[in-house]
Formats: sequence, C-alpha cells, structure tokens
Amino acid sequence: MASKWNEEEEHLLRVLIKNNTSLKDISKDFEERWTKNLPGFIKLRKSESIKKKISRENLTPQTLKNYHSPYEDRWEHIKSLTKEFKELAVKDDTGVNVKSKKKILTLSDIHFPFCLEDEIKKALEDHSDADVVVFNGDILDGFIYSTFSKAKRIAALKEYIAAFELIEFCAEKFPQVVIVSGNHDSRPAGALARAGFEKEETQVLRPDLLARIANGEKLDEYGDLIAKLNFSNVLYERYDSWYVRIGKTIFAHPTGYNGGPGGTAQKLYDYFIKRMGSDEFDSIVVGHTHKIYKGVFCNKLLIEQGAMCDRQPYQHKPDLRFLHAMNGYAVIYQDEHGNTNFNESHVVYLGSMIPPKKKIL
Repeated sequence: MASKWNEEEEHLLRVLIKNNTSLKDISKDFEERWTKNLPGFIKLRKSESIKKKISRENLTPQTLKNYHSPYEDRWEHIKSLTKEFKELAVKDDTGVNVKSKKKILTLSDIHFPFCLEDEIKKALEDHSDADVVVFNGDILDGFIYSTFSKAKRIAALKEYIAAFELIEFCAEKFPQVVIVSGNHDSRPAGALARAGFEKEETQVLRPDLLARIANGEKLDEYGDLIAKLNFSNVLYERYDSWYVRIGKTIFAHPTGYNGGPGGTAQKLYDYFIKRMGSDEFDSIVVGHTHKIYKGVFCNKLLIEQGAMCDRQPYQHKPDLRFLHAMNGYAVIYQDEHGNTNFNESHVVYLGSMIPPKKKIL
C-alpha cells in the first residue's frame, strides 16, 4: 500500500510540474530532499511512484496553470503580522513641515505641579513668534506613582489637568506643539507593571497620559471627560516617544545620565550616529539631566537644556546625583532645509536649584 503524500511533497510536485520539469529531474529533486532529511521528505519517492501519482491525478502543466501554493498564504500571513511593527518602527521625522526658516522653543522637566509657572509663562511670551514648541519630556511628575518616600500626597488628576491646560494654551498660540515623553511621564505604566499587571491588562486603563492629552481629552476634577478638543496641531508619537526629530535637530529625553557637563548629550550622539548615520541630524537637545550645556562635538551641536521646575525632594539625597541642578530652556533656529544655526541656537539660563539651608543648631 502506497504511503500518503504529505503537504510538502504535494506542493513540491505541483510546483515542479507547473514549471514543466521532466520526470527525471522531478525524481532527482525528491531524492536530494530525502537524502538531506528535509522536513516532510521522510520517504524516498522513486520515479515509478511519482509517475503513477501524476497519471492518477492528471497532473499536467495545463491542469496546474492556476495552482495556488498554500505557502503563499502563509507568507502573506507572516507579512501581515509584521506589517504593524514595520509601520511603527520607521519614523523618519515628526511630520513637522520645513517650508521656511523655523524657530523652535523647547521646554523640559516641568514636573507638574512643581513647575516654575512664572518662568514658563515668560518664556512663552518672550518667544511668542516660535513656529514650534517642544515639551521635551517630564511635563508630568507622576509624584503619587513614585517609589521615593513621600512627605505629601498629590493627586495624579491635578497634574493631568495642569499639563492639559498648558498644552491647550500653546495649541491656541503656536502653529505646532510637539510632546516628548520622559521617565516621569511613564510612571503610571511603571506602577501598574510593578503591581503585576501585564500591558494587555492595562491598555483599557490608558496609562499613557501624554497620549490622552495629545488626543485632546479634557477632564474635570472627578476625572470625567468633559470635552474632546481638536488638537490637530499637537503631535505625540507613541512609538519611541522619548525622542523626536524636527528638521535636523533631535529632541530627546533619555532615562539615564552620563558623566559631567555634556556627557549625556555625547552619549546620545554615539547612539544616534549608530542608529541613523551622521547625515540625518546635526544637533541634539537633551532633557532629563536638569543641567545647562552647549557645545560642539564631532561637528554636531549638543545642548542640555536645563529644567523648568523647582528642586525635587529626592535631589537632597547625599548620593549627590543631582548636584547643581539648573533651570533653563533652549531656543533652536533652523534654515528652510532644517539645518540648525549653531550660532543663533542657544540655552537660556535661569539659575541653579540651590537647596534650602538648614538652621544653625
């Protein structure tokens, strides 16, 4: 009794016949696959058995002209499974059109509700002619989600409402608003993860608050949605949300530090050179460090833009990680091709965050 042909054998035979392959070459192909012990070819199909099957099922190039391989469906399925990732993984720019010379105001590390509201207001007024305002990470503090010890309790909802009102103000006053996520902005998701919740469980809770803000979701004091505003000029990229590229300037908010003045910016230079290549950017503006720095490194302008918040409670710890934190923001100027003007682009220094002195015993 002849053994049943499996899927791999059936497919190969039909492809070879469809391509008008001779019986001799068909037999040779089957023998080679059997010799190599390839999956599906566990029995040696001799020329005579192949000939009988062809005759029995009337397999000819004409009858197989419209033969459709099941493997083609499999590859289409594989392609569909990877399509979403590929679409997310390829992000060339933020979608901000470069049609003329551009002025970009960038504020970072606002840490609502610990913000310097007067300085933020003044920066927005002094640079009201900016084409783009970039919030370069940590617009929220996420204080209630912190693993640090707490001397007070601050509702996350109040942080959200304050940040939303700032974005709403800027969306009304400026042509384009761009939001970058920081490590504090991701604290809600981190808290859920520490509590043992998987991402698939927490999506209904929508812990990415920046995405909700950029979506125009205005909440009241009870957390109810009271309005859905048209924030068409507010951009927040969920994939790799920790940086954006506008023209040839990268605005980034990493989660780590590196060394002294400009050290974090230089580490990011190494990272983006490997990721993008040298021609894709000419400058990097960095949040997160709460430091002020401007320098040129390997023909790239590197800026650490300072913070727009008061000194945080954890910055008083004796590990000295946050020594001499500084307040400030940056202004970037680009030409019509997105090239950064190294001379005009600058940091505005607003002072150092000196901790309060203790009383003398």
